[in-house]
Amino acid sequence: MGEQVLMIAGHIGHPAVVAAFALVLGVSAFALILRAKRPVMAGIAAAGIIVLGVAPFAASAFLKARGVYHVQVVIVRPDQTAAEIAQVKSSNGGELQMVAGGWELNIPPQNQPPDGKVTQSAAVKDEFLKGGSTLVLAGDYYPTARIQLVADTSAMVRGVVVDEDLGAIVGATVSIAGYADVAVTDQKGNFVLPAHAGKGQMVEVHARKGQLTGSLSAPAGRVVEVILSRE
Repeated sequence: MGEQVLMIAGHIGHPAVVAAFALVLGVSAFALILRAKRPVMAGIAAAGIIVLGVAPFAASAFLKARGVYHVQVVIVRPDQTAAEIAQVKSSNGGELQMVAGGWELNIPPQNQPPDGKVTQSAAVKDEFLKGGSTLVLAGDYYPTARIQLVADTSAMVRGVVVDEDLGAIVGATVSIAGYADVAVTDQKGNFVLPAHAGKGQMVEVHARKGQLTGSLSAPAGRVVEVILSRE
């Protein structure tokens, strides 16, 4: 119980600010109650307020002694809404657990990198979003890492272009609908080009050579076969 109280206290504001406020409040309370000719109550009230003010310093010292960082990981979609379900990873292999408002990464001393830099990555596969951020561990043992998700466009499209007899077509141009990238098939009819989409996201593949054309819808990241025929 006492350990939890210290953890909470260490996360409430800057210790110096809290302590200064408590000291001022303690002196004021002591003076007011003393004027009322109640010295015992004045002493108790002042001592209580000062103890509350010193608590953040004690909490900070407690957390430093333990050396465990509690990183709050917040994941945000491109529209700035919170992503409640995602796959989250950390470069240091610390313990990740889902909490209210996101995830918490607990990093004990043995998992802390020499340079203090910890990288978190997140992905929402159903929405083809991914993102990452790097946090430098310092004096705050309850830091927040914010991961801004963006559209995943890292997948490629690989495949072969053939005629109606399944013979490889050399020199065919292949593109993804809506994008200017063009690949030219090799001696075996093979091609590879950026899908401009996440793995598994559907894209439209077009191929052409002379009067022969072909197209198909396929998931990015898969090997496809495009059959050309006359227009």
